[in-house]
Amino acid sequence: MKYAKQLKYSILLFMLLYLNSCRTELILLTVPTVVVTVSMPAEIKENIQFANKTVTLRSQRLTYTAQTNEDGVAMFKDVIPDIYNIYTSWDLTADEFVVMADSLVENKPALISGVQSQMKIFEEDSIEISTLLSVKQNLLISKVYAAATLDNNNSLYDADQYIEIFNNSDEVQYLDKIYLALVEGDSPIGFPSSLFPTTLHARQVYRFPGNGNKYPVLPGKSVVICNSARNHTISAATSIDLQDADFEFKGDKYPNNQNADSMILIYTSYLAIKEINLQRNGVNSVCLFKTNDDLSTYNLDYVPGKTSGNRFMRFNAIDVFDGVEILRYRSTGSIDPNTKRLQKFIDAAFTNISNTGGRNHESNERKVDTQRSAGTGRIYLKDTNNSEEDFVTVTDPTPKKYDKPLLLQ
Repeated sequence: MKYAKQLKYSILLFMLLYLNSCRTELILLTVPTVVVTVSMPAEIKENIQFANKTVTLRSQRLTYTAQTNEDGVAMFKDVIPDIYNIYTSWDLTADEFVVMADSLVENKPALISGVQSQMKIFEEDSIEISTLLSVKQNLLISKVYAAATLDNNNSLYDADQYIEIFNNSDEVQYLDKIYLALVEGDSPIGFPSSLFPTTLHARQVYRFPGNGNKYPVLPGKSVVICNSARNHTISAATSIDLQDADFEFKGDKYPNNQNADSMILIYTSYLAIKEINLQRNGVNSVCLFKTNDDLSTYNLDYVPGKTSGNRFMRFNAIDVFDGVEILRYRSTGSIDPNTKRLQKFIDAAFTNISNTGGRNHESNERKVDTQRSAGTGRIYLKDTNNSEEDFVTVTDPTPKKYDKPLLLQ
């Protein structure tokens, strides 16, 4: 008996020593040094470096940050091997932008941002990130609620989908004649940005009514555009009240509200659908753009390789002043960055809902810029041109509500 106990204790001791040894090995399995160099946009003077700015490495389970030195170099130590997205941004005031620009520019706030997606970091590496310069936008897409929910009988309920647009400036902005596009969302992807660097293809395009200054948006305020402006909580307890929505994508599928102004349908790939065709599975990249062109002259393209089926309106990516890339969450628990439709100068990354089919009342919403908002008496939203950083997925899709805890992080 005594021998048996000694053997038992010996085995336990061996296992503890072995596990401790394994744990030590795991701790040592890190990449000692990862160097990230951030280069400046061509539009900025050559003597200015990306100095003293934060660079972030983020995988599905880990996040590291480091500050750039005077040469724009950030150094990361002891990084656990993984696949990372690397991104950074630098907000410029209007005065900073004028001084730093290599030519005469508008006196408006600007943004320098860069991203490198899906970088495999398994050994010491030196990585260079190029950056893009963009003038800060006044009107931003702040919420896209497409996932839908379940009604009181536990059946699908998607009459409550909506999009919200926020005035992030300090001046009144007008929606008149601005276009809203819902980009192609086919599977497999029809028009990836990697193959179409200058154009986008929309499955639907709408225009806000008005010809000048009929539809103002006050600073720090927003407007809601939905398919059905009614109180949806009557039919679905987990839904929302949209009876005060500002605009409707009016069609025949859902009840409409005469108090909500009508969005003007310019084009739809689906002849029988006048409402906006937001997909519950999360493939809903949305853009706002301006142009003086006659859109009736724009090309309508089949997906490459096809000569029948849906056609998509081709428009210029350079005309887009704000966009959010929402991609599908795969059953593998990941997002495929190769399905990006929006070019990086529109949205450097992407956001998503947390399952493959929706019906979970999740909404993709822009975070509050708490630092900029502090002490101002109003709300400003984050705008780093990177929806992975700017947006978060919430399960409270209430419109015009920006005090949700996840939005304040």
